[in-house]
Amino acid sequence: MKKYMVYLDDGKDCFKVAVPAVNEKAARKYVEGNGEVIAVKDITEDFPISLDKVVQALKNAQFGQIEIDLITRCLSFNDIAE
Repeated sequence: MKKYMVYLDDGKDCFKVAVPAVNEKAARKYVEGNGEVIAVKDITEDFPISLDKVVQALKNAQFGQIEIDLITRCLSFNDIAE
């Protein structure tokens, strides 16, 4: 998976949505129905996600070790976090 920033115009406002997806087409599909897609940008290098910081945040939120392991493994397996 990759990280994409999708820029949308809903007729009143423009906004951006961070989307994990396998490709640009899947990112566009994810936001379908929320407005006109103006642009899609691959953001893999712009917004790195640290697994250590995710683990710490989950511990601070009182998540259990099993939940932390499942979440961090999914993020790592899908190349969302490093």
